[in-house]
Amino acid sequence: GCDAGSGSPRHLGYHVQTELMEEKCWQRYEDCEAPDFFEVLEFARDGGFSEVHELWNVMRYVGAVMAIGMMISNLATIVINDSHYLISSTHIERSSSNATDDDATYVASISEDYMISGMLVDSLFYIISDVTGLDIQIRSPRIALVGALELILLCLLVMKAFSCMTWSLTTDNQRLRWSMAMTLFWEIIPELTSFSAMRLLHFATPSVVIADLFVFMEYSKARRKHDGRFTQIRLWVQFVLGKLACLILGIDAFLFKVRIAYRNIHKQDIEWFGLLSVAMFIVQVLGIVQLSMFVRGRIFLFIFGGEDSVMEPHEQALQNVWQAMLVRRIWYAFSWHQSIAVLLTFSEDDFQKLVLNERDEFKHTIAHEEFRLDDSTDAE
Repeated sequence: GCDAGSGSPRHLGYHVQTELMEEKCWQRYEDCEAPDFFEVLEFARDGGFSEVHELWNVMRYVGAVMAIGMMISNLATIVINDSHYLISSTHIERSSSNATDDDATYVASISEDYMISGMLVDSLFYIISDVTGLDIQIRSPRIALVGALELILLCLLVMKAFSCMTWSLTTDNQRLRWSMAMTLFWEIIPELTSFSAMRLLHFATPSVVIADLFVFMEYSKARRKHDGRFTQIRLWVQFVLGKLACLILGIDAFLFKVRIAYRNIHKQDIEWFGLLSVAMFIVQVLGIVQLSMFVRGRIFLFIFGGEDSVMEPHEQALQNVWQAMLVRRIWYAFSWHQSIAVLLTFSEDDFQKLVLNERDEFKHTIAHEEFRLDDSTDAE
């Protein structure tokens, strides 16, 4: 309920004004049994739709071009690098140490490098060999496994993007149409800008595991009531194995990417594609945890999840419908190219701008009251 700018003496700096306002706010609310700190704020009853037209500014074009450029660059480096190492690793004999081609030599040199998944697969072959008595000399194609995994995950994500685009352009169901558009612009495209197999590490980070664990515990209890203890045990096994798989494959993907980056920078002269690959590697590492999507998810949980911080089905449905209808409102509020730019650059700041309103009459009154005493003190 305190505003540091309105009505403040101009000769004071920002930090001095803030310090002064803290003292005045403390005096205002110190003796209140139930202080109303949020009296200047209120939720937009229309979901912020009446303020959609305020979202536009010309810098949206810059942000949209950057997002599309990042997505194309990321997809290009993944496809070219993974395909190259995948094809090379399947044609190089591990015993050939006299290869003359630099790329072939490097691929051969890293094909035996340590990877957790490769070690597990090789151990499985050894166990089968001991149990059956067969002389199995198969070794796992380690870099080929990781490269193939990343390409498969990328293909699935691109297929999902085309599916959403097709549904949003062809279906007559309005809810489905705009829900698919929302998924495309606010989930899939941001994911593609920094996608890599290292993204699996996100689901194995301690904070995410703990949060998922609490949610899963409630879910497993509900499933036990309906489907019995065996279903609960099966779900727990799937949960644990899924987290372990994300951890192992994510670490192997990181090791694979580091070796590619090392190959690109361990030169006297770096080619433009090598420099691009290194830059996108940095973007992919930073994208392991999608900070913007995480923050947006927390804001949605705060707004729609209620005081228990658990997103129940009707609350999740309300959030999904609000997002879909907001996409529709943005699309019809601007021209098609402006709408695309706004949707590609929509952020948590825009969400806050739409959902929250300031009650100016309270804001200005409080600011005036806080500085009135200060003005009289200066006069003395």
